[in-house]
Amino acid sequence: MNRLSILILAFFSLVSVELFGQQDAANSQDHPLLSRFEGSWINRYSQKQFEAFTYPTSSELVDYDKLKDSKTVEGELTFIEYVSPEGVTATQVFRTYQAQLEKAGFKVIFSCRSGECDKMPMHFVRKYVEGSSSQIGNTMVGGKGSYLVASGTSDGESYIVSLVVGDDSRSNSARYAINVVKVEELDTDKVDVVSVSESLEKDGRFAFYGIQFDLNSATLQPESAEALQVIASFLDTNPKTQVLIVGHTDNTGDFEHNIDLSKRRAESVVKALVEDYSVNAGQLHPLGVGMASPVASNADEGGRALNRRVELVVR
Repeated sequence: MNRLSILILAFFSLVSVELFGQQDAANSQDHPLLSRFEGSWINRYSQKQFEAFTYPTSSELVDYDKLKDSKTVEGELTFIEYVSPEGVTATQVFRTYQAQLEKAGFKVIFSCRSGECDKMPMHFVRKYVEGSSSQIGNTMVGGKGSYLVASGTSDGESYIVSLVVGDDSRSNSARYAINVVKVEELDTDKVDVVSVSESLEKDGRFAFYGIQFDLNSATLQPESAEALQVIASFLDTNPKTQVLIVGHTDNTGDFEHNIDLSKRRAESVVKALVEDYSVNAGQLHPLGVGMASPVASNADEGGRALNRRVELVVR
């Protein structure tokens, strides 16, 4: 195919997209709970088997861009960012999803409309909705975003559904992001060498919540044995891999104390792996970061529990 033919093909491909609409992002799909607003296309998409999600329960902010009132849940998390057809407003999208959720028996936990929400939706989508585009945040500048979060059940499973939406004046359409959490507790039986390997390959880290310590101490509790065995088995299977053992705390207490505590806890894990599980010490590097790398808000106990963890990070 000559250069002219390639240019003509590219031109008509662009024209067809403009005339007939955008295609969904690769490997994306609607969530089974909710259908998209008719004619919308998926701009961004992700699904995580187990993740924390923080949602607002009021429109108030503190420290400029942080939620004053929020709740953190965890479970299977699906994120979908849509763009509506031209001429569709954020109000239409908001009302449509509100009706869908109410029809399905979901209860609205909190909602606010453009103006009432002030700047919360803009900061929420930029700071708390992982994977969102800059365009959707831009639609909410000046307090123009709307927000809704609801809870309910489907087929015996509990769900949290979060919707944030704004009008895109440039394209005369609406941009909206949906997060759906199938709420569940972490199943420690799923924490095995395979799941650790897959997570490290994909994300470069794996959070262990099964490694437990005595209160305000670096002494490991006996129930930590299962998680330690998984780490040992992974490193035995991958003898050339070096990892950081990273201790994390919540924000309770003095900052410097938590840095020291998290470091001592990481060192205790390394010591146990070397002495009790015969792991090569050269593969292990302890590090303590205290509260400096949270995965959830420290505003409630659910979030603080998620922040107290030991992570395996590929070096």
